[in-house]
Amino acid sequence: MSQIPQRVWEKIQEVKEKRLPKLDLSNDRNADHKEKLAKIPAEIFDFDWLQVLNLSYNQISILPDAIARLQNLKTLDLRENQITRLPDAIASLQKLTTLYLSGNQITTLPDAIASLQKLTTLYLSGNQI
Repeated sequence: MSQIPQRVWEKIQEVKEKRLPKLDLSNDRNADHKEKLAKIPAEIFDFDWLQVLNLSYNQISILPDAIARLQNLKTLDLRENQITRLPDAIASLQKLTTLYLSGNQITTLPDAIASLQKLTTLYLSGNQI
C-alpha cells in the first residue's frame, strides 16, 4: 500500500465505492516521480464495470495479463509509460474501441490485437515499431 500515492489510493477508493465507470490515474508530464505509478495497482483489476482507464504519464513497464478481467473497458490510455510489450490477454477486451499506447517502448504488437473487433482507434506514435 505504501507504494501507492495517497491521491491515487483515494481515487481508487472512490471508484470502488461509487462504482464509477471511469478511473483517471494519469499524471502531468512534469509530475514528481514519487507520484507516478511503477505498476498498475492490483485492486483495479477487480473493477469489472470500468469503461475508461487512464494511466497515462506514469512509469508502468508491464501490462499484466489481469487486464483481461476488465471486460467492459472501452478506452485504455497508457500513453507515456515504459511499456515494452502487450500481453496476448489484451485480446479479451472485446469492447475496447480506443487504445492509447503512444510514447512507450513497444517494438512489436501481439497478433492477438487483431482480434479486437471493436477497436477503431490505436495510437502508437513514439514507439519503436
